[in-house]
Amino acid sequence: MISGAAAETKEELAEIVEGLATVGVDTVMVMPPKTKAVPSEKEMYEYYALSEATAKDVGVTVMPYNNPDAAGYHALSTDLLKRLSVLPNVTALKISTIDVSIIETLMLENKDLKVLAGVDTVTVHAGLAGASGGITGVGCIFPKASVTMQEYVLNGEWAEANKISQALNSLSYLDAQPLLMEYLKLAMGIHHNDVAGGLRTFGKKLTQQQIYDVRARYILAKERLEVLDLIG
Repeated sequence: MISGAAAETKEELAEIVEGLATVGVDTVMVMPPKTKAVPSEKEMYEYYALSEATAKDVGVTVMPYNNPDAAGYHALSTDLLKRLSVLPNVTALKISTIDVSIIETLMLENKDLKVLAGVDTVTVHAGLAGASGGITGVGCIFPKASVTMQEYVLNGEWAEANKISQALNSLSYLDAQPLLMEYLKLAMGIHHNDVAGGLRTFGKKLTQQQIYDVRARYILAKERLEVLDLIG
Protein backbone atom coordinates (compact mmCIF):
# COMPACT_ATOMS: atom_id res chain seq x y z
CA MET A 1 0.00 0.00 0.00
CA ILE A 2 1.26 3.46 -0.93
CA SER A 3 0.18 6.68 0.75
CA GLY A 4 1.15 10.25 -0.02
CA ALA A 5 2.54 12.60 2.61
CA ALA A 6 3.62 16.23 2.78
CA ALA A 7 4.24 18.78 5.50
CA GLU A 8 5.71 22.23 6.04
CA THR A 9 8.61 20.96 8.16
CA LYS A 10 10.74 17.83 8.21
CA GLU A 11 9.72 17.14 11.82
CA GLU A 12 6.03 17.19 10.94
CA LEU A 13 6.72 14.92 7.99
CA ALA A 14 8.56 12.43 10.21
CA GLU A 15 5.50 12.23 12.49
CA ILE A 16 3.26 11.58 9.49
CA VAL A 17 5.55 8.79 8.27
CA GLU A 18 5.43 7.17 11.71
CA GLY A 19 1.64 7.38 11.74
CA LEU A 20 1.28 5.87 8.28
CA ALA A 21 3.46 2.93 9.28
CA THR A 22 1.07 2.10 12.12
CA VAL A 23 -1.89 1.71 9.73
CA GLY A 24 -0.15 -0.69 7.36
CA VAL A 25 1.34 1.51 4.66
CA ASP A 26 4.28 -0.10 2.83
CA THR A 27 5.65 2.95 1.02
CA VAL A 28 5.24 6.65 1.70
CA MET A 29 5.17 8.84 -1.40
CA VAL A 30 6.71 12.05 -0.09
CA MET A 31 5.75 15.32 -1.76
CA PRO A 32 7.99 18.39 -1.43
CA PRO A 33 7.34 20.72 1.50
CA LYS A 34 4.33 22.91 0.78
CA THR A 35 5.70 26.22 2.01
CA LYS A 36 5.38 29.75 0.66
CA ALA A 37 9.13 30.31 0.69
CA VAL A 38 11.20 28.14 -1.62
CA PRO A 39 13.45 25.87 0.50
CA SER A 40 17.17 25.81 -0.18
CA GLU A 41 18.68 22.69 -1.71
CA LYS A 42 20.11 21.83 1.72
CA GLU A 43 16.73 22.26 3.44
CA MET A 44 15.01 20.17 0.79
CA TYR A 45 17.55 17.36 1.15
CA GLU A 46 17.22 17.36 4.95
CA TYR A 47 13.41 17.21 4.62
CA TYR A 48 13.65 14.03 2.57
CA ALA A 49 16.60 12.54 4.43
CA LEU A 50 14.76 12.69 7.76
CA SER A 51 11.67 11.07 6.26
CA GLU A 52 13.85 8.31 4.79
CA ALA A 53 15.59 7.69 8.12
CA THR A 54 12.27 7.68 9.96
CA ALA A 55 10.79 5.28 7.42
CA LYS A 56 13.72 2.92 7.95
CA ASP A 57 13.18 2.99 11.71
CA VAL A 58 9.48 2.09 11.40
CA GLY A 59 9.85 -0.50 8.64
CA VAL A 60 8.51 1.25 5.55
CA THR A 61 10.10 2.67 2.41
CA VAL A 62 9.98 6.11 0.81
CA MET A 63 9.27 7.28 -2.73
CA PRO A 64 10.21 10.96 -3.27
CA TYR A 65 7.66 12.64 -5.52
CA ASN A 66 8.73 15.43 -7.83
CA ASN A 67 5.41 17.19 -8.33
CA PRO A 68 4.86 19.62 -11.18
CA ASP A 69 4.79 23.29 -10.23
CA ALA A 70 1.14 23.35 -11.33
CA ALA A 71 0.26 21.22 -8.31
CA GLY A 72 1.51 23.89 -5.93
CA TYR A 73 4.66 22.13 -4.73
CA HIS A 74 8.27 23.18 -5.13
CA ALA A 75 10.19 21.40 -7.87
CA LEU A 76 13.08 19.09 -7.00
CA SER A 77 16.26 19.66 -8.98
CA THR A 78 17.75 16.81 -10.97
CA ASP A 79 20.87 16.95 -8.80
CA LEU A 80 18.74 16.59 -5.67
CA LEU A 81 16.86 13.67 -7.18
CA LYS A 82 20.19 11.96 -7.86
CA ARG A 83 21.20 12.37 -4.22
CA LEU A 84 17.86 11.11 -2.93
CA SER A 85 17.85 8.10 -5.23
CA VAL A 86 20.85 6.53 -3.48
CA LEU A 87 19.43 6.74 0.03
CA PRO A 88 19.07 3.10 1.17
CA ASN A 89 15.37 3.25 2.02
CA VAL A 90 14.28 5.04 -1.14
CA THR A 91 12.53 2.40 -3.22
CA ALA A 92 11.72 4.55 -6.30
CA LEU A 93 11.24 8.09 -7.55
CA LYS A 94 7.96 9.40 -8.92
CA ILE A 95 8.59 12.03 -11.58
CA SER A 96 5.67 14.16 -12.72
CA THR A 97 6.99 16.03 -15.73
CA ILE A 98 6.51 16.17 -19.46
CA ASP A 99 10.28 16.64 -19.81
CA VAL A 100 11.30 12.98 -19.92
CA SER A 101 14.95 13.94 -20.41
CA ILE A 102 15.02 14.24 -16.61
CA ILE A 103 14.17 10.54 -16.36
CA GLU A 104 16.79 9.71 -18.98
CA THR A 105 19.43 11.70 -17.08
CA LEU A 106 18.62 9.88 -13.84
CA MET A 107 18.75 6.48 -15.53
CA LEU A 108 22.14 7.28 -17.09
CA GLU A 109 23.46 7.88 -13.57
CA ASN A 110 21.93 4.71 -12.13
CA LYS A 111 20.55 2.02 -14.43
CA ASP A 112 19.10 0.11 -11.45
CA LEU A 113 17.00 3.09 -10.39
CA LYS A 114 13.23 2.63 -10.32
CA VAL A 115 11.41 5.65 -11.76
CA LEU A 116 7.63 5.91 -12.05
CA ALA A 117 6.16 8.45 -14.44
CA GLY A 118 3.48 10.67 -12.95
CA VAL A 119 1.98 12.32 -16.05
CA ASP A 120 -0.30 10.17 -18.19
CA THR A 121 0.53 11.89 -21.48
CA VAL A 122 4.14 10.69 -21.41
CA THR A 123 3.82 7.09 -20.20
CA VAL A 124 5.23 5.66 -23.44
CA HIS A 125 7.95 8.30 -23.76
CA ALA A 126 8.94 7.81 -20.11
CA GLY A 127 9.27 4.09 -20.78
CA LEU A 128 11.61 4.80 -23.66
CA ALA A 129 13.66 6.96 -21.30
CA GLY A 130 13.92 4.09 -18.82
CA ALA A 131 10.97 4.46 -16.44
CA SER A 132 9.78 1.23 -14.81
CA GLY A 133 6.11 2.19 -14.96
CA GLY A 134 3.71 4.92 -14.02
CA ILE A 135 1.22 6.06 -11.41
CA THR A 136 -1.80 6.98 -13.45
CA GLY A 137 -4.97 8.99 -12.99
CA VAL A 138 -6.62 7.91 -16.23
CA GLY A 139 -5.96 4.29 -15.26
CA CYS A 140 -8.61 4.65 -12.57
CA ILE A 141 -11.16 5.30 -15.34
CA PHE A 142 -9.88 2.97 -18.06
CA PRO A 143 -7.76 0.36 -16.22
CA LYS A 144 -7.69 -2.24 -18.99
CA ALA A 145 -6.29 0.26 -21.48
CA SER A 146 -3.73 1.63 -19.05
CA VAL A 147 -2.45 -1.77 -17.93
CA THR A 148 -2.29 -3.06 -21.51
CA MET A 149 -0.36 0.02 -22.61
CA GLN A 150 2.14 -0.40 -19.76
CA GLU A 151 2.61 -4.07 -20.63
CA TYR A 152 3.43 -3.10 -24.20
CA VAL A 153 5.91 -0.52 -22.89
CA LEU A 154 7.64 -3.06 -20.65
CA ASN A 155 7.85 -5.50 -23.58
CA GLY A 156 9.25 -2.86 -25.91
CA GLU A 157 6.22 -3.02 -28.22
CA TRP A 158 6.25 0.71 -28.81
CA ALA A 159 3.90 0.91 -31.78
CA GLU A 160 1.15 -0.95 -29.93
CA ALA A 161 1.71 1.10 -26.78
CA ASN A 162 1.50 4.31 -28.78
CA LYS A 163 -1.85 3.32 -30.29
CA ILE A 164 -3.32 3.19 -26.80
CA SER A 165 -1.56 6.37 -25.73
CA GLN A 166 -3.10 8.18 -28.69
CA ALA A 167 -6.53 6.74 -27.91
CA LEU A 168 -6.28 8.02 -24.33
CA ASN A 169 -4.78 11.36 -25.35
CA SER A 170 -7.89 13.52 -25.02
CA LEU A 171 -8.35 12.41 -21.41
CA SER A 172 -4.68 12.03 -20.47
CA TYR A 173 -4.24 15.72 -21.23
CA LEU A 174 -6.27 16.52 -18.11
CA ASP A 175 -3.74 14.73 -15.89
CA ALA A 176 -1.19 17.45 -16.61
CA GLN A 177 -3.49 20.37 -15.73
CA PRO A 178 -3.65 22.32 -12.44
CA LEU A 179 -7.20 21.05 -11.79
CA LEU A 180 -6.37 17.42 -12.60
CA MET A 181 -8.07 16.10 -9.45
CA GLU A 182 -11.35 17.87 -10.19
CA TYR A 183 -11.23 16.97 -13.89
CA LEU A 184 -10.45 13.29 -13.43
CA LYS A 185 -12.95 12.91 -10.59
CA LEU A 186 -15.64 14.28 -12.90
CA ALA A 187 -14.54 11.92 -15.69
CA MET A 188 -14.79 9.04 -13.22
CA GLY A 189 -18.31 10.18 -12.32
CA ILE A 190 -19.31 10.33 -15.97
CA HIS A 191 -17.85 6.84 -16.51
CA HIS A 192 -19.97 5.44 -13.67
CA ASN A 193 -23.11 7.45 -14.51
CA ASP A 194 -22.71 9.55 -11.37
CA VAL A 195 -22.01 13.08 -12.55
CA ALA A 196 -23.21 14.56 -9.26
CA GLY A 197 -20.69 12.42 -7.39
CA GLY A 198 -18.00 13.40 -9.86
CA LEU A 199 -18.63 17.07 -9.15
CA ARG A 200 -18.61 16.63 -5.37
CA THR A 201 -15.24 17.99 -4.29
CA PHE A 202 -13.32 19.86 -1.62
CA GLY A 203 -11.41 21.52 -4.45
CA LYS A 204 -12.42 24.13 -6.98
CA LYS A 205 -15.94 24.11 -8.40
CA LEU A 206 -15.85 23.57 -12.15
CA THR A 207 -17.54 25.92 -14.59
CA GLN A 208 -20.10 24.67 -17.10
CA GLN A 209 -17.53 25.09 -19.87
CA GLN A 210 -15.03 22.96 -17.96
CA ILE A 211 -17.68 20.31 -17.33
CA TYR A 212 -18.55 20.29 -21.03
CA ASP A 213 -14.87 19.98 -21.98
CA VAL A 214 -14.24 17.04 -19.61
CA ARG A 215 -17.32 15.23 -20.91
CA ALA A 216 -16.27 15.73 -24.54
CA ARG A 217 -12.75 14.50 -23.80
CA TYR A 218 -14.09 11.44 -21.95
CA ILE A 219 -16.43 10.53 -24.81
CA LEU A 220 -13.67 10.85 -27.39
CA ALA A 221 -11.30 8.62 -25.40
CA LYS A 222 -14.01 6.04 -24.84
CA GLU A 223 -14.89 5.90 -28.53
CA ARG A 224 -11.25 5.42 -29.48
CA LEU A 225 -10.75 2.69 -26.87
CA GLU A 226 -13.88 0.86 -28.01
CA VAL A 227 -12.29 0.49 -31.44
CA LEU A 228 -9.30 -1.17 -29.74
CA ASP A 229 -11.57 -3.32 -27.53
CA LEU A 230 -9.97 -1.85 -24.41
CA ILE A 231 -12.94 -0.71 -22.36
CA GLY A 232 -12.95 -2.28 -18.92
